[in-house]
Amino acid sequence: MNTFWHFPAVAGGLINSINHAGLETFRGNALESLTREICQNSLDAVKNEKKPVIVEFSSFTTDMNKVPGINQLKDVFLKCQETWKGKNQQCEYFLENALQIVQRPTIQILRISDFNTKGLEGAKEGELGSPWSSLVKEAGSSNKHESSGGSFGIGKSAPFLNSKLRTLFYSSLDITDYESFIGVANIMSFKKNANEITLGNGYYTHNENSDAIPHQLFLEPSFVRKDTGTDIYVTAFEPCEDWQQEIIRSVLHNFFITIYRKKLVVRINDFEISDRNIAQLISDLEDTEENRHLQHYFHLLTSDQTIKVAYPAQRYKQGISFAEGEATLYLMNGEDLNRRVLMTRTTGMRLFEQKNISGSISFTGILMITGKNMNTIFKQMENPAHNEWSSERYEKDPKLAKKVYADLRSFIRNAVKEHFQEKITDSMDAIGLSDFLPNKKLVNMQGVNKTESLHSSIKQILKKEIKEESRKATRQRGLTTEDVEAQLAGEYGITLTGEEGGNGLGKHSGGGNSGGGVQNPSGQNQLDKGMTGGLDRQRQQKPSSEPIQIAQRYVCIDKERGKYRFVITAKKAIEKGRLIFRVIGEQNDFDLPIQNATTDDPNVTVEKWGANKIDLHSIPAKKPFIINVEIEYPNYCAMEVELYEN
Repeated sequence: MNTFWHFPAVAGGLINSINHAGLETFRGNALESLTREICQNSLDAVKNEKKPVIVEFSSFTTDMNKVPGINQLKDVFLKCQETWKGKNQQCEYFLENALQIVQRPTIQILRISDFNTKGLEGAKEGELGSPWSSLVKEAGSSNKHESSGGSFGIGKSAPFLNSKLRTLFYSSLDITDYESFIGVANIMSFKKNANEITLGNGYYTHNENSDAIPHQLFLEPSFVRKDTGTDIYVTAFEPCEDWQQEIIRSVLHNFFITIYRKKLVVRINDFEISDRNIAQLISDLEDTEENRHLQHYFHLLTSDQTIKVAYPAQRYKQGISFAEGEATLYLMNGEDLNRRVLMTRTTGMRLFEQKNISGSISFTGILMITGKNMNTIFKQMENPAHNEWSSERYEKDPKLAKKVYADLRSFIRNAVKEHFQEKITDSMDAIGLSDFLPNKKLVNMQGVNKTESLHSSIKQILKKEIKEESRKATRQRGLTTEDVEAQLAGEYGITLTGEEGGNGLGKHSGGGNSGGGVQNPSGQNQLDKGMTGGLDRQRQQKPSSEPIQIAQRYVCIDKERGKYRFVITAKKAIEKGRLIFRVIGEQNDFDLPIQNATTDDPNVTVEKWGANKIDLHSIPAKKPFIINVEIEYPNYCAMEVELYEN
């Protein structure tokens, strides 16, 4: 059978350079995107759902002349170079590098294979809309079932970014026992002759229709496929970083749910990740914030203390409805948790973390959408990179999608509050509460009336509780200052921690509205952008360093003049540092327009302030100090502060 590289040409058609939207979607994290898209696509093609899908990543080196049609491909790169010389620097750089690679005696290749999958169905006929056609021939097309993870047909671009030649070979044995392979070069247009210019993509095929070659391709000597599935050969695989560790990291962070539930096994060369070792692998990760969050999520997934809340049945217009339990929220509270909920759909792949749920309750959660109807709606709200939901993407009715998404967020917030604020109340020791709040350093003699008002407010709120709680006092001991502050902040809103995710709800001493600012229809507080003083400016400060861990609390001591008092304790001593303030709300965050800043600590010096930043000297370790802040905003508001070292 005569096989060759075929680059279709159309007179007057679109001319493509080296970059296009599908590739740019994943640029900057090529290996991460490769891992996510490959594993998700394989999970979408599962053959026997009672067994795990297996995905293999295997790198090997082979002779350059073993690559099908390599000599013809060299000629194509030379024609591309002649076409684009002096016209596009990115094309020139790619071609210079590609021509150097194809002159070498050997080439590095990454084989990606899946098992317990259906293979590339439709390769024999090449029918439009078949899995083979969607992957190989169609642009921006996906005909996956509604419970699948993918929906745009753009994820297939991710492997090309990992090839220095932008060339892949697909080989398959499908469930009808049909064998096939085809090469795809995703490069740029070039002049075939004076009258013809190619579209850019080329196919290693056996006819002018670019049909699949009717047998498998075996480039790795030790690998022979006997079971159904697909093999992708990524040519000129030359990653800069430690690619094996990067893929392992990506698998652990993005597919820990799927692997733990025995739906997926991943092999990277000789290393395997499965349900048998994933707990140990996650436990052994280095101590970083990202890894700690993963460990908390995994503990939540595996603990018998986890609370599971089923999403209630919902009905909307246009006949859209969800049965009860189409989504499940997994929750756990405890110390130093991230106050976020990890969002996932049917395949269990990590999508993104929902924030701005509660600033006073330390918890973590996972939301899994598994129901068909609910998955269909949220799948259409998902962006191509699978890390965001936007109601505007639901073209049928964006307003309806906005309502659906708002209801889901409200369900999460209400579930967190219902299960964890009540528990804090039940375990609260009201005896001796005045020893904790108000903090004697927090309000000095100039604010005596406000101190008395705060005491009075606390006593009135808790008056009916004291007798009941006093009976519990002998049984429930060991509450810390932080426990009581968390109770007051979350249950009564008397002080706020200011940590990320605060929703600004609750009552403040001295009157005022619920958390300050205006309320949007979903019940979350945010600042009135119509106020003067530059509150509509986006954050100006973007520190390059990581924030220093701090403990913090604050109260408003003069609402009309915008005066707040912060008590801050840094985990480490800092010679020079800066505090970054912002006002938080569900939809936006804004710079705090700071008008004045002072400190009551003789050892800490305020150097200067402006916009949302205060520069300090001599910040002690593990010793609280007070910062008095005056802002240009005559109402209560929820705030957060971060400390950075200069």
